[in-house]
Amino acid sequence: MPPTDLDRRFMQALAANRKGDKPGARRLIEEILAQDPDHADSLEVYGMLLSETGELDQAIEVTQRVLKTRPDSIMAHANISRFWMLKGDKATAEDWQAKARVLGWKDEIKRKGDAAPTAGLERPPDAELVTRQEEAVTASPKDVRARLALAGSYRKLGMAAKAVAQLKAALAADAQMSVVYLELGKALEEAGVPGEAAEVYRRGIPLADEKGDLMPRNQMQTRLAALERKQKAGS
Repeated sequence: MPPTDLDRRFMQALAANRKGDKPGARRLIEEILAQDPDHADSLEVYGMLLSETGELDQAIEVTQRVLKTRPDSIMAHANISRFWMLKGDKATAEDWQAKARVLGWKDEIKRKGDAAPTAGLERPPDAELVTRQEEAVTASPKDVRARLALAGSYRKLGMAAKAVAQLKAALAADAQMSVVYLELGKALEEAGVPGEAAEVYRRGIPLADEKGDLMPRNQMQTRLAALERKQKAGS
């Protein structure tokens, strides 16, 4: 199929952008979108151009329009995540980044013909599973195991801050489950607060020892020792 007039103008816009002619690229993209408001490629580029001039709210709105025709666009999800991060909303940025990771994993499996993941590649949770886990927590907010499951999914998706929130709520609901201390410590480490993680391990180790929970006790002792070594090395 020969390129359309929109295709040619889009390529001209890309060429202008590569040459550093941002105003020219933006003008061409806006002309395309005036003619075809759902031109996904142009919307994607327009979002990036808007973000470069600090128009982040409009960049987010424009890029979300890409998802009307390309709901599985990894790039659109990743760009929206970046725009929210630039706005200073880390939690929302993590949500969009998690969606991009799930789509990326699905795309990789599809390209490999549904082959099994390579050794060492941990499968991230499916978005539908996370939704069900979130609904379970909403339905039973004091269900510690439901919060543990949801926190585990958040950690696999790189959403450490959200995992910490779930695990702190689990600890508030039941302070006698030693595994919650272990998982909260891990999530705090991943969230970049090793000092708080160490304090959680110090609280959890004697509890696990008292209850005879050897696995979480041993893991907490190992992780606490590693954190203390790092602290000494850095002091």
